[in-house]
Amino acid sequence: MAFSDRTLSQVWGGFTVHMAVLALCAPAANLAVSLALPHTTLARAAEVADEPVAAQAQLTLKNVRPEAFSWLWDNQDEALLKAANSDIQSFKWATAPATPQHLGYSSGAAYNMEAVVGGASHRFSVRYLPPEAVKARVASDNFLGSKPYSFVAQEVVADSGEAFTVLVQYKATGSLFTDTDLRIELTGTANTALAQAYVAHLRKTFTGLQATVMDALNERYFNGVFKKRGFYAVGAADRQLNAKLAVNQEIIGITPDMLRWWWDHIGDTERYKLWQPIDHLVFEWTVAPLNPDMDYDVGAVQRVKEKVGKTAYTLNIAGADPAVKAPPVSITDPAFFYARTNLSALSRIIPDGAVVHQWKLNATGDGVVLQTTFLNTTLARILQRSFFEDLGSHCLREFQMLPYFLPRLYKREHLGQ
Repeated sequence: MAFSDRTLSQVWGGFTVHMAVLALCAPAANLAVSLALPHTTLARAAEVADEPVAAQAQLTLKNVRPEAFSWLWDNQDEALLKAANSDIQSFKWATAPATPQHLGYSSGAAYNMEAVVGGASHRFSVRYLPPEAVKARVASDNFLGSKPYSFVAQEVVADSGEAFTVLVQYKATGSLFTDTDLRIELTGTANTALAQAYVAHLRKTFTGLQATVMDALNERYFNGVFKKRGFYAVGAADRQLNAKLAVNQEIIGITPDMLRWWWDHIGDTERYKLWQPIDHLVFEWTVAPLNPDMDYDVGAVQRVKEKVGKTAYTLNIAGADPAVKAPPVSITDPAFFYARTNLSALSRIIPDGAVVHQWKLNATGDGVVLQTTFLNTTLARILQRSFFEDLGSHCLREFQMLPYFLPRLYKREHLGQ
């Protein structure tokens, strides 16, 4: 997954500085910021693509996923930033982000910041640029979704001087894609000293955020937002000691066809972690789909490792035919996925389970209504007392992620856009 459609050497050209990632929102390392950017003109936006690089840096952040930064840009606050970098003296939104409850930055949002940068106190005004202003410098599939997923572009003014541009690009890395490679470019200024100081400030801020930003993403977004977008209910145990878990949610921003396409195209661990950056750990096909298309393959088998609550399980998920093996619930919606499941390590001890996902277009035509039914043995509560409740939360936390990556994958790979 490249930072842009240019070659890797072009993207990463320049020196390397080890730093941690925070929204470029954070002011430079020893500058005091009070941002009050003037409006970005169309002429300036057009110039951004050709601005010379005044300072740049790259770093790898361990155990920080790219989604943390996509969340951060619209959700950073003074407490989070000051805890990461003591050089930051104040932070305040001047124009609040339009859609802070969605991953990716909101064009036109602006903040003012004071910080010590380069050994002196400075006031900074920062405004988020339209994504199109840097279109030639970033991966083109950023423009197939509702908001950019791999960069933030900012216009920065220090002490009411001339504006310069900051572009931060990021992507998943590491053997299990648990880390983030970050690239920072500062362009549009001849003041090399200020440019280098501001990049150093970002390095310090990002380094400080490395310890906290994933927890913030998890608690404030995955738990604080996603788990409120649906509900679940646990049924009574039957004579075989099985119980059903029903999860209902509306997913805004995808189409029924996108979800139909997804089941045969999950692919690998890198894509599986897009679906849930924290809970999803490893994915492989033990029996790959014979003919990946718009409907799931009966007989295809996924082996996944994922967290349900705080416990990690390795699970086999085999596409099943409802005409051969009765599903745990009547399938009434036009699109569905049905699978039999078992825990790899306990398959001879714990009875097999089942899952049915069925969905249809929502009433407003801008998403889908998804009904999920799990069937699992109540013996699971011996291993994990809150297993069913944690599984309900897990379902909300993963399916609410779909709008942030599935549209661009579907449009690029299936529609050829």
